Amino acid sequence: MIKSMTGYGRGEEGSNGCHFIVEIKALNHRHLDLVIRAPKDLLPLEETIRRILQEKISRGRLEVYVTHEMAQGKMKNVVINEELARAYFQALQNLQTLFPLAAKVLTVTELALLPEVLSLEKDAVDVEALAPLLKKAVNTAVSKLILQREEEGGRLEADIRQRLQKLEIFNAQIKERVPLCLEEYREKLNMRLAELHGDREYDQQRFFTEVAFFAERCNIEEETVRLESHLHIFRQTLQKNEAVGRKLTFLLQEMNREVNTIAAKSSDLKISHLAVEAKSEIEKIREQVQNIE
Repeated sequence: MIKSMTGYGRGEEGSNGCHFIVEIKALNHRHLDLVIRAPKDLLPLEETIRRILQEKISRGRLEVYVTHEMAQGKMKNVVINEELARAYFQALQNLQTLFPLAAKVLTVTELALLPEVLSLEKDAVDVEALAPLLKKAVNTAVSKLILQREEEGGRLEADIRQRLQKLEIFNAQIKERVPLCLEEYREKLNMRLAELHGDREYDQQRFFTEVAFFAERCNIEEETVRLESHLHIFRQTLQKNEAVGRKLTFLLQEMNREVNTIAAKSSDLKISHLAVEAKSEIEKIREQVQNIE
C-alpha cells in the first residue's frame, strides 16, 4: 500500500505528574527532513525521537512539536540572587548620600520586587527516567500519522489506477491506428502518382521504396511496447509496501519519453491527438506521485 507524505499525528502520555504531548505534522519533501521543536531540558532525547522517526518514515518533512508538563509544585524553585540584591541595596544607599531625599526604610518586599532579585528555577530533569514515557508518546503520534498517510495514499492510488487505465487505452488505440496510417499513406501516394502520371507507367519500385521508407520512419512499435511495459511495472510498484515515490517518478519520466517519441515519429493527426491525451494523463499522475512517500 502506498502512503501519502502529508498527514498529522498526535500522541499523549502521562505518569507520576509528568505529561508529554507530541504532535507531528508531515509535508512533502524529496528526502526525510526532520525538524524537532522541544524544550531545552529534553535536548538529550532529540536523538531518540529522531531514531524512532527514521525507522518508520522514509520521506517527507516532519515537524515535531514536544510539550512537557510537570505537576504543580514539582517544577520550580524560588532562587535569590544575593549579589544582585546587595548591589541594589548599596546603590540605593549611595543615592540617599548623593541626593537630599527624604529618608525611607527599604522593605524586604520592595527589594524583592526589583528586577531579577527573585527568579524561578526549574528542578533538574532526569531525562533518562522520562525517556520511556516520551518514546510512548512519539510512537503513538507516529502510528496515527502513518494511519492518516495510508488513508490518503489509498485515495491517491485509486485516482492513479484510473489514469493508468486511460493510458493503457490510449496506447492500445495508438497500436491499432499504426497499420491504418500506413495503408492510408499508401493510398494517398498511389492517388497522387496517378494524378501526376495519368495512364503513363511510373517506377513501381520507387513507389514501394517510398512506402517502406514511410513505414520505417513512422514505426513506433518499440515505443508502444516499452510504454506498455512501463505501465505494467508501475502497477506492480503500487502494490509494494515500501516507499516507492522516487521509482514511480522515474517510471513516469520514461513513459513521458516514449509518448514524446511517438508524437515526434507519427505524422498522423489521430495518433498525435492520442499522444497529447496520454501526456495530459501522465502529468496528472505526476502531480499525484509528488505526494507519495
